[in-house]
Amino acid sequence: MKALIVDDHPDIVEMLSVVLKNEKFEVDAAVNGEEAVEFCRRQKYDLIILDLMMPKKSGIEVITSLRSLKIETPILVLSARGRVEDKTLALNLGADDYLVKDFAVSELMARVKSLLRRANGNCQNIMRCGGLMVNLTDMSVRRKGHNIALTKKEFALLSTLIWHKNRVTSFEKLATAAWGEINHGDIINKINVHIRTLRNKVDRPFGEPLIQTVRGFGYKLTCPPND
Repeated sequence: MKALIVDDHPDIVEMLSVVLKNEKFEVDAAVNGEEAVEFCRRQKYDLIILDLMMPKKSGIEVITSLRSLKIETPILVLSARGRVEDKTLALNLGADDYLVKDFAVSELMARVKSLLRRANGNCQNIMRCGGLMVNLTDMSVRRKGHNIALTKKEFALLSTLIWHKNRVTSFEKLATAAWGEINHGDIINKINVHIRTLRNKVDRPFGEPLIQTVRGFGYKLTCPPND
């Protein structure tokens, strides 16, 4: 998958690039609105992440230009502007979602994955594994009919694990999803502590462990066959 980041703040571009590359995206970056439109003329993207306050051509103008060119790539607006008027205008002109800065990385990735599912004709925001149900829209979790209350960090870790179910999820991906960073001295210890708590809620009451430790690499959510 290929994503275009449209933002003129280097720190934000770097952070978004790390997050997306951890999810196996190829990433391009445009530093102004005119460049963004030209990038989209030359190649096809699976996702565009767009700041509204851009030089040369504003984010609103970028949305208008892309939709007039019949470019239907999903657009996620990231903006410091939180007014209803700004959100309404962007969405009415053709943006697919709108997230106000400062945002949690876990929410960003949940929205990205939701947009990609919709673009692929799959609007299902509920993921399942071994009687476990994770709703990415309302951030609710159930297993075998029982509601499970999780903290935001626990939900970020679990939703990342279930998105990569039956595959090893690295410490780096888990750290980025829950804390937005990977260069933190005790981040692995933090992950281990939260996973221990998560297991107490999701696995142990049901007697069927789903969360597996992959020593030295991370964790894996192992689902029954055909799940």
